[in-house]
Amino acid sequence: MKTAKSILSLILSFSLILTLMIPAFAAEDDGLLGWEDLTENEYPFVFVHGMGGWGAYEENAPMPYWGGMGFDGLKMSTSDTNIVDILNSYGVETYEASVGPFSSAWDRACELYAQLTGTVVDYGEAHSKEHNHERYGYSYEGKALMGENWDLTTPINIMGHSFGGPTVRLFASLMYYGDEAETAATGEETSPLFKGGHDVIHSCTTFSSPNDGTPIADFLVDLKLIALIAFAGNLLGTLFGDNVMMWSLRFGHFGITPPEGQDRAKFSIRNIVNFYNANDNCGYDMTIDGARKLNEKINVAPNTYYYSYTAIATEENALGMQQLQTASLFSFSSLVLSLYEGKTLDGVEMTKEWAISDGIVPYASAKCPMKDLGTAKSYSEAMANGEEILPGRWYMMDPLMDFQHASYMGTIGWPTSVEDFYTSYINMVNSR
Repeated sequence: MKTAKSILSLILSFSLILTLMIPAFAAEDDGLLGWEDLTENEYPFVFVHGMGGWGAYEENAPMPYWGGMGFDGLKMSTSDTNIVDILNSYGVETYEASVGPFSSAWDRACELYAQLTGTVVDYGEAHSKEHNHERYGYSYEGKALMGENWDLTTPINIMGHSFGGPTVRLFASLMYYGDEAETAATGEETSPLFKGGHDVIHSCTTFSSPNDGTPIADFLVDLKLIALIAFAGNLLGTLFGDNVMMWSLRFGHFGITPPEGQDRAKFSIRNIVNFYNANDNCGYDMTIDGARKLNEKINVAPNTYYYSYTAIATEENALGMQQLQTASLFSFSSLVLSLYEGKTLDGVEMTKEWAISDGIVPYASAKCPMKDLGTAKSYSEAMANGEEILPGRWYMMDPLMDFQHASYMGTIGWPTSVEDFYTSYINMVNSR
């Protein structure tokens, strides 16, 4: 039984690495539709990638994350299309962050803050001691994501795809509320991110995000996939340096990848084991238990608009299991999610909504954090009833049918093109 589970884990790991690190199905660009209808853009948009992703700081990336490469079923296609560039060409000020591809939501939020403000990454004294790594990371001084250092007064819109969702949710919470443990640890020397009091996040949007985790992450715990990635990153960083890979793993604070200013890492099994045991990585944060603990740190900011997009790509097969309607590298993982239906995982009952998915993230987890469901509303129903859309609560968009986990990233039909999708999204955010 254990051997069978290990084999299944290896197969699923291979699928996850390919699909999550290569996120976008991109068909041929059939022209832009509807951009002339965009409402006036008021605040910048900052896109945050998911697990295994990359952004503007990755000079070695062979294609854009946002629109560059992916799969149509089992057929791979590539494109030079960069959705971020397209948005900017139409006057929508848009940026793409480059946070740690396999780092925890906390570490990624700290990196996002440093990139926006053009400062050195500060992971926080209390957090760093708890997870046994260095407090400071890479420097973005003179390399701010938006060109000029963010002044912490101009509002921004933040959007996260997949694990980018928990990242931006935590970032918005820290900006407004701060963190008591960090302020207690360092007083006046505390990073402004942890001091809070910054009411500058206009909107926070998640696209197919594991807000309450995904059983897929729990399924892979025995395989120690993140530890294997850290091992490979440390070995490659020791032999060839960080530049041999298409992106930086940004594990310098754990001593796994080369520290800033150094060409090589030092191979260290001790550092790899320490990294894995620290539970300070995206793999742990996406487990049901890890997501619960992460959500204890996240609160809805009262003046921020919250939107969630979900995708449903499965339907019930002859065996009563949820399966992708179109064959793809997500087919196996969608079946794995069905295996948990009717069970209880870390205190959470796996209802049918946990089996219905986009192939990776269950609908139940993507629609809204469970802790906020009491005040959450359907966006379409609220609009149909003439209700005012209010900040400080979640609005759940209608599920995107026949969408898979990576569908947001490519030039596919919704219902005619992904450009139409972003037109509707930006118009919605800018309408209030």
